[in-house]
Amino acid sequence: MNSPVALLPLLAFSLGATATAQIAVDTSVAFHLVNYNSGMALGIEDDSQVAGTDAVQDPISALKSSLWQFVPEGNNQYLIENLQTGQVLGISDASTAPGAAALDWADNGTPDHLWQVIDAGNGQYKLKNVNSGLLLGISAASIAPGAAALQWIDNGTPDHLWTLEASGAAYPEPLPVDVQYSSNDTAGIHDPSMIRTLWGYSLFSTHNAIHGHASFDRVHFYDAGMALSKVPEWTNAFTNSSEDLWAPDASPREGKYWLYYAASSFGSNNSAIGLATSRTALPGEWLDSGAPVLTSAECEFSNAIDPGVVLDENDTPWLSFGSFYGGIYIVQLDKTTGKVASGATCLHLANRIANFDAIEGSYIYRHGGYYYLFVSLDFCCQGVNSTYHIGVGRSTSATGPYYDRGGLPMTQGGVTLLLTAHGNIIGPGGQTVMRDGSGALLVYHYYDGNNNGFPALGLNYLDWSADGWPVLRNER
Repeated sequence: MNSPVALLPLLAFSLGATATAQIAVDTSVAFHLVNYNSGMALGIEDDSQVAGTDAVQDPISALKSSLWQFVPEGNNQYLIENLQTGQVLGISDASTAPGAAALDWADNGTPDHLWQVIDAGNGQYKLKNVNSGLLLGISAASIAPGAAALQWIDNGTPDHLWTLEASGAAYPEPLPVDVQYSSNDTAGIHDPSMIRTLWGYSLFSTHNAIHGHASFDRVHFYDAGMALSKVPEWTNAFTNSSEDLWAPDASPREGKYWLYYAASSFGSNNSAIGLATSRTALPGEWLDSGAPVLTSAECEFSNAIDPGVVLDENDTPWLSFGSFYGGIYIVQLDKTTGKVASGATCLHLANRIANFDAIEGSYIYRHGGYYYLFVSLDFCCQGVNSTYHIGVGRSTSATGPYYDRGGLPMTQGGVTLLLTAHGNIIGPGGQTVMRDGSGALLVYHYYDGNNNGFPALGLNYLDWSADGWPVLRNER
């Protein structure tokens, strides 16, 4: 039910909050940001999807772009995502000057996209830009429709005050699943990849010799042990002998199943991608190729982890990969061997520009004449403090160039947000996409805020907007 913001259930803050107290916002809710001075809502001029369009005030009834979600980035700092455009609220040219325009832009990791929410009392809030220290307001304190939003010093004018009016859930909840773990398993699910088999579903995830789960109904997943019978010895040179393999990608092709995985150590780009094959996809029945398919050294400025395979329109396989260290790359594979094709070169697809180039977990999915590049942004693997979230761009070719919905190249930080933390669903990422009976299924992990941040399996069906962009289907 839509209602004005109710402070205690929707915004968590101490009873002693003052006009300068930062607050924690309910991330599960979509909000109208209503200017206290004008009574109008913040939106995007003409409801444009184009990156760089000004944020303006207009009556709620005149805007499709008036819904926003607060995406947690740690320390009570947030991205403010527009739920129509999949872009975030920022300041033109990351300016720190009073009067610089507020606009809609890709989540490229620049600090002008970070905001704090400050309790101003009486149900009103100030939105403070972390980069500049200035407040979001309306040009000349105007009460006219279409007046532009900008940043300004905290001079006490009422156009710097905002009310947060809740308007339903920010995102659909994950589909229900019941995942069984062995008695000593504390790893949960990371970087899941799932395929259909003759007998049901095989789910693979990070850790040890690649963790395997099996399901007959895609609801109940039974612990099936390790996919590989043992960790291949060649991986020790890349894992510091940890015997811990990451980020599997499973796919059927040429009458068998192909399982790519990463061998690395945290924070290093001394990394390699391995390959095992199987006729059954059953745990223990995978035969490793015995050597790396690709190493970071073979693709300059890359980190050879997080593999993902896509078949192009000619059924030629391509391997996307990458993590920080220059971002996302792609290379052609040999159809027969599954290894890098003779003479193939690495092509650059995407990077983050700022925030340590925090982009990884690439997966490419074909749909409706486009190739969609799904990526994980920001930082994984910190439980309830993880800031992972999922973005996407698209191209008419597997090898790019890829653009976001606002028209920005992904090689210049362009990305359209698809799924972010909401409520107890913290740090969603490590995603793949599979075709299932009812359409495209997003498969990802998240940290369950209701279970001490345990890594859990997330599944959501995707729908497609009128202009061909993926959105989460609102169903359970």
